[in-house]
Amino acid sequence: MGSPRRHRADAVYLNPDDHLAEWQSRAQRTADAGLELAQRLQQVSATAQSSNSDVRVTVDHAGGLSGLALADHAMRLAPDELSRLIVATSQAAQARLAQHVADLVTRLHGADSPTADFVADAYAEAFPEPDPDDDAGYGRR
Repeated sequence: MGSPRRHRADAVYLNPDDHLAEWQSRAQRTADAGLELAQRLQQVSATAQSSNSDVRVTVDHAGGLSGLALADHAMRLAPDELSRLIVATSQAAQARLAQHVADLVTRLHGADSPTADFVADAYAEAFPEPDPDDDAGYGRR
């Protein structure tokens, strides 16, 4: 049942059951890989710290704020300066998140994978690298 049937000397015809089984197997592997990616993405986070150590921000897998630590001396900053520093440090953490996600999907799906490209590009677009000329006082950790 599982062997190819030959009708002509130069043609190989697969049994339809074998073809369906192979398609089902590929579909299951794709679904399993998608589930694993989704589960691992839920665990990804990233942290950045301002260059003067006043602010430390952690973002979750979606780029949302999940942690904020302010040093005592941060309270001496003017409110608008502290706000800008928090936002800039958050953006640095989000950009780091995009890189962590790109690394993860590349490890799971391979560097040439359309899935890896799509997910990495989506995160990079949503969370671009901050402008290095924007002197907001953040730094990478």
